Amino acid sequence: MQAFRWGIFLANLDPVIGSEQGKTRPVLVISDEQINQILPVVNVLPITSKKANRTIYPNEVLLEKGIAGLSNESIVLCHQIRTLDKKRLIKKFGMIDSSDLKKQVIETLSFQLGLEK
Repeated sequence: MQAFRWGIFLANLDPVIGSEQGKTRPVLVISDEQINQILPVVNVLPITSKKANRTIYPNEVLLEKGIAGLSNESIVLCHQIRTLDKKRLIKKFGMIDSSDLKKQVIETLSFQLGLEK
């Protein structure tokens, strides 16, 4: 049984419309593992490389270089929540193990969705 939650996978996000995050890029799986083992889909947050002087917004989480196999400092885009068929997941880079980082993603996602109000 493959674990998905908190895993960072390379995924094909195309085709997209408008401002949706696209291309083949890393994504963070956030859906509950019990559901991941039952359904053919997972909920993900796209990840983008951090450019120099790029502002990190309140609905984004910074990932340091090397976390879960990422080769660059990166940003988790909590405002770009997607549901993907598992067939879009190309390969697994690694897992987020830090409980502090998991908590930060959950809090940022809750902020984005207005769940803490």
